[in-house]
Amino acid sequence: MLTIYKKNRIIIQSIVWFPVLEEIIFRFFIYQYCELFDFNIIQYILLATFSFVIAHIFYQGVSSIVKILFSVILSILFLLTLNIFVTIIIHCIFNFLVYIVRTSKYENHHSW
Repeated sequence: MLTIYKKNRIIIQSIVWFPVLEEIIFRFFIYQYCELFDFNIIQYILLATFSFVIAHIFYQGVSSIVKILFSVILSILFLLTLNIFVTIIIHCIFNFLVYIVRTSKYENHHSW
């Protein structure tokens, strides 16, 4: 099992660990902060989205701007459900789909 993890560490981190950590930080903790300081829903969505996008810009560059819509949707879903597991699962599925698309593009490109 450990060998499988070592070989696929980046994939597992991208599909499981990073989404879990990001949702806890950018949805749950920021929500708690906003509740503590009496922020409204719009302020929460803006703060969560801004934080999420800025964090991604540091390691993915300016192309992270496209994540604005994704973050807004996750923030709204969290507000509607107040269940962090909903956003974690959606984020994991999204990252898995991105991985599949990128892998298939890479394989199609190198199969020539």
